Amino acid sequence: MTPEGRLVVYLRRRVKGLGGETRKCAWTSHIGAPDQLVLFPCGIHFWVELKAPGKRPRRSQMREFDVMTRAGCAVFVADCPEDIEAILRSFLLNGGADE
Repeated sequence: MTPEGRLVVYLRRRVKGLGGETRKCAWTSHIGAPDQLVLFPCGIHFWVELKAPGKRPRRSQMREFDVMTRAGCAVFVADCPEDIEAILRSFLLNGGADE
């Protein structure tokens, strides 16, 4: 399994353990959008782009993240389990206040 694949498994397990769900999204004819949607029954939802350790988003991804953020979506990039934990803490404990 790839390093990114291990992060996908980690994210899915953690979110499910907290009562939420994830969805892998494929964007037809649109490059740069994040690939994981995280949903919690309390109405909290956000996007996560998972990267291999040390990898950063491409320029096209950063542009798309900016478009989504300006439209009111929360978008995060994670390249390690600690990043995922920080995102989950931010949203579930603080309502996203630490974004």
